[in-house]
Amino acid sequence: MKTACLLLSLCLAVFAAGATTKNPDNETEEINKLLSQGNNDHLVLVAFTDRTINSLKSSASPIAYRQRGAYRSSTWSQRVTDQLAEDYHLKKLTEWPINAVGMHCVVYKVADDIEPTTAIAQLAKDERVELVQNMHQFKTRAENYNDPYFKLQTNLSQMQIELAHLKTTGRNVTIGMIDTGVDLAHPDLVGQVSKNRNLVAEFSPSFDTDKHGTAVAGVMIAKRNNAKGIIGIAPNAKLIALKACWPDNADAIEAACNSFTLALALNAAIEEGVNVLNMSLTGPRDDLLTLLLNKALAKNIIVVAADTGAKNDSENFPASLKNVISVQSIKQLAENSYTLTSSVSAPGHKILTTLPHGTYDFISGSSIAAAEISGIVALLMELKPDLTVAEAYQALSDSKIKTKDGVNEGIDANLALTSLCKSSTCNHELSYSMNNLMPKFIGGE
Repeated sequence: MKTACLLLSLCLAVFAAGATTKNPDNETEEINKLLSQGNNDHLVLVAFTDRTINSLKSSASPIAYRQRGAYRSSTWSQRVTDQLAEDYHLKKLTEWPINAVGMHCVVYKVADDIEPTTAIAQLAKDERVELVQNMHQFKTRAENYNDPYFKLQTNLSQMQIELAHLKTTGRNVTIGMIDTGVDLAHPDLVGQVSKNRNLVAEFSPSFDTDKHGTAVAGVMIAKRNNAKGIIGIAPNAKLIALKACWPDNADAIEAACNSFTLALALNAAIEEGVNVLNMSLTGPRDDLLTLLLNKALAKNIIVVAADTGAKNDSENFPASLKNVISVQSIKQLAENSYTLTSSVSAPGHKILTTLPHGTYDFISGSSIAAAEISGIVALLMELKPDLTVAEAYQALSDSKIKTKDGVNEGIDANLALTSLCKSSTCNHELSYSMNNLMPKFIGGE
């Protein structure tokens, strides 16, 4: 893999080389619509190594793609993508250098009268192309429950979080979250998000009103002992919120993402140097995302993903990827006959968490369970900053709670910390007064 380039930037491309448009605004709107709509099987991703991008320098990296006038990539790479568009009768939508893996990527639209499989087969034989694939669609996994009388986070006591907080609360650990946006003004999330980026602002400008990301963030890093709301698993960790998914509709908790937007977010997470990466989403196996995830894993970023329990690898990615910690909810695990080898479980049924506009509600699903495990990994990492994925998985496996009948009841976070420090050297242990440890559970405002 080539040395990472110094500039990540994106543009909204025009048609093949030399083409012009009379109305740039309409062209941009059309491209955004194509990129954001679900199940567009006529979009393909192409990537190749660009040996010239390392010579590009910039004082700052953009956080999302920009129009052609602001786009900076090598002339050589743009010429190649233009030539490919012309040779195979493709419409170039957007292109960008992914510096984390030293490659240049482009999104093309295949003409409606051409089978995408035919175009992909032709591109795969072209010596200029190193990777070609369909544009895959991904979905967040969550169920919404509303029980105004159920005010306590029973998941915390089930996982022994109060005891775990005697040793660690996630200090000096950064969690990256690839999801929808987050309510940054929520009383339990104010100051908890160190950075945020909307990588899909062109077609999903919302951020603070997005439900799924707000719910997942609350599970991981909600403030503790602030006399409001709930407590996060790792309340002293910091969160980098990368919006790469967009709500199915304005008020939905369910959201969608695709190969293109997730690649942008993964590249950003690698650049930011996050310690833990939470991906509460699932979809088909994806070559470009596999490339980036393996790069993240090689940089000792611990990746946690929602596990649907699907036996088919093509329906349970990235949880199915080797060295990714996959997570099912306990209820889901009881209902499924298949579990990934690397899968662990956590409470994921009717979990009280944060929602936009300073509110709270009960959310269920593997998305929430994955967030709980990401929080526990952050606790482990405070005690051992050089924590490896193997050490994290071993500590989690050693702390599985089982009933007398052998039924899996999730993870004991306190036991996981104890297991880690028995098997490896923990740099430090933090102690807090019992007065500060008592959680205060108050309903939504």
